[in-house]
Parts: sequence; structure tokens; C-alpha cells
Amino acid sequence: MSEAEKSQELLELHNQMFMSPQDFSYRWGLGYEELAKICAISKSTTYHWLGGQASRRTAGLPYQRIMAVADFLLANAEVIQPLLERWHHSQPPN
Repeated sequence: MSEAEKSQELLELHNQMFMSPQDFSYRWGLGYEELAKICAISKSTTYHWLGGQASRRTAGLPYQRIMAVADFLLANAEVIQPLLERWHHSQPPN
């Protein structure tokens, strides 16, 4: 399999990754404030995602993908953290 094919397969797998706010927050013991930071959105929005039936809203697919990727990163932190640190140090300063 060529590098281009491997990259395409990886992107296709990424595009199939979704996780609900309820599942993500329950699995990692997070409240709406922490979830807002991870998704880079307002606390009010995540409150409605996790709130009662009267105020419940559904998280959009892009946010469900963010939570799925964050779940993957957290679940594999021992392996991924050194890679992320190396990536971070290779980025040009802002």
C-alpha cells in the first residue's frame, strides 16, 4: 500500500469517528466546563448538550468528531504524549 493510500485510509477512518458528549463526559468524568474547553465552545452550549430533556441539544458531527479524537488521545496518552510533545516543540513560535 502506498503512502497516499495509507493517508487516505487514515482520513477515512477519522471521518468515521464520532462520540456523544454524554458518553465522552461520562467516560472521562468531565463536566460541561471542561467539555467546553476541549471543544473550544461556550459553556452554555455544552450545558445544553448535557442538560435535562427540556433544554437538551444535539452536538453537531464536527464536535462529536473532536470528542472522539480527544477520547482516542486520552485513551492512548502513554504512547501519544511523547509524540505530541515532539510535535509541539517542532512548531514555529506564534
